[in-house]
Amino acid sequence: MKVDWDHLQYFLVLARAKTLTHAARIIGVEHSTVSRRIHALELALGTPLFKREATGYELTLQGLALVPRVELMEQAFLEIDKPHQPLEGRVRIGTPEGFGTAFLTHLLAELSKQYPLLTIDLIPVPKMIKLSHREADIVISIDRPKTGPYIITRLTDYCLKIYGSKKYLSETQAIHKLEDLKKHRFVNYIDDLIYSPELYCLERIPLQLNANFRSSSILAQQIAVSAGTGLAILPKFLAEDKPELTQVLADEVRFIHTFWMITLVDLQHEPRIKLVWDFLRAQVDQYQNLLMD
Repeated sequence: MKVDWDHLQYFLVLARAKTLTHAARIIGVEHSTVSRRIHALELALGTPLFKREATGYELTLQGLALVPRVELMEQAFLEIDKPHQPLEGRVRIGTPEGFGTAFLTHLLAELSKQYPLLTIDLIPVPKMIKLSHREADIVISIDRPKTGPYIITRLTDYCLKIYGSKKYLSETQAIHKLEDLKKHRFVNYIDDLIYSPELYCLERIPLQLNANFRSSSILAQQIAVSAGTGLAILPKFLAEDKPELTQVLADEVRFIHTFWMITLVDLQHEPRIKLVWDFLRAQVDQYQNLLMD
């Protein structure tokens, strides 16, 4: 079986661009040329590599398996042609709002200074970022995907505890046992805007507790607690460095959640993706004291 390297290059561009028009614009040819090259490659390999979807050209299982092999060939050519070229391109990272803002921002800012030609897009939002829609290159999630063409690693565990402001606690009834929580106000998520069942923490405490202040934003919850609005279950990485906050019933109430790091199979060998992926894994290992007790 003889396969034209040019066909493989067209294959990679279409796998990344998703549409014939976009791929043709990148290569500088007519879209019919891209289509013809892909058809020739599929005939040579004897298998379909793409399927047409509403979102564009999606890789088949055979296409997904081929991508990393072709990327290794591409990388070998790049290293021969440009052995000293600095790393460049864009990496878009989708994360939960609190973790992205309070923990990752300063770390990724340092990485950006080390690689000035690399563009880092950090998207910290209180919702799920969809890799399948190519909304990001790397996603950090509290939910582990059950299926899909993904590479998944357990990034880190993190703990959550009850926090309150020192001023609030000095002005309200003392808390010595779990039952005492019933006499206090709480800050929590808005029920119908919760994007993951993992966020139901207050509801797991075996008491009837009501939230008087609610927000879809964990950052807003932390600010409300710091302002003395009430108590809240907050992640350690968000609350521990706030001098006005203190833990409540630290030995009785403690939740452990997990952050999963996810990327698409066809991106795992991209040098820019691998750089950020390995960097994030190393950083969370280094700063475990901010995440876990």
